[in-house]
Amino acid sequence: MECKTKRNSIFGAVVIGLVLLCIATAFCLFAFVSVTSTVSGTASLPNGRTATINGPFSCSDNTPTTVIEAGGHIFTFSPTTISIDGLPVGPFGATVTDVQIDASHWSASLRINGNQVSKLR
Repeated sequence: MECKTKRNSIFGAVVIGLVLLCIATAFCLFAFVSVTSTVSGTASLPNGRTATINGPFSCSDNTPTTVIEAGGHIFTFSPTTISIDGLPVGPFGATVTDVQIDASHWSASLRINGNQVSKLR
């Protein structure tokens, strides 16, 4: 029996390289879109007003309390109190007309009637 050697084709290596390049490009494009996309929404508050949230968040409305999770913090709005991470930061009444939360994946800030509310830690 005669033994023949087969030459490796460069075509196969080029195809495999192009497939891997396409996969890496798709992954980078997905990562870029995920990081640069913005999310915003609203949540109904106990006093009938609406909170505006800029950034990723989740919300639950357990009457009469609204809980918003954003930026690693929990914002709780009861009929009488505003709390951040379980600590009261101010009263919640008829004087509260504008509520905004600016959130990223790692932090969040609360603005009531245009004034920054500091987190007590």
